[in-house]
Amino acid sequence: MTEFLLMRHAEPDYSEIDKRKYVGFGNDLASLSDNGIEQVIAASKNDILKDVDLIISSPYTRTLQTASILSRELNKKLAVELDLMEWIPDKSYLYDEYAKVVKWREKYEENDGKHVSPDDNWEQKEEIKYRVNNVLKKYSNYSKVLVVTHGMIINALTNTNKPEHVQLVKYELKNEQ
Repeated sequence: MTEFLLMRHAEPDYSEIDKRKYVGFGNDLASLSDNGIEQVIAASKNDILKDVDLIISSPYTRTLQTASILSRELNKKLAVELDLMEWIPDKSYLYDEYAKVVKWREKYEENDGKHVSPDDNWEQKEEIKYRVNNVLKKYSNYSKVLVVTHGMIINALTNTNKPEHVQLVKYELKNEQ
């Protein structure tokens, strides 16, 4: 059985995004802070990562930068998977204010990731699990895979509440998923 290690990306720096007034998915272009880079380098020294076979990553800048540093430090192949992306706060992809995302996330958390109103248009917890588990199934022929993704993804899969940057969480892909 494959051992999946889920890692939340390192600390991002949103200052350039804020300066440019990017909205919506423009926020996902933020790179790591200097501290975030140091977090990843330190995390790469964790003995549990020595024998990973492969690193897979969300395509967002903060996760991809985290994964690329890990790939270099661990000398492991890196694959990028679109469906490891962050939670989708608006399936129309047209939101224009971060304040809306905050409200939708609060509603998500209050209702355990389930819609309670016909107006809810954010990705539900079961939808997250479905899309991410479909990605992981593709890598079930490996012994150990490091998955660099996002806090809400880790929470949806494992119920780990607000994982820290570069925190590792073990995950077992069950056959029925």
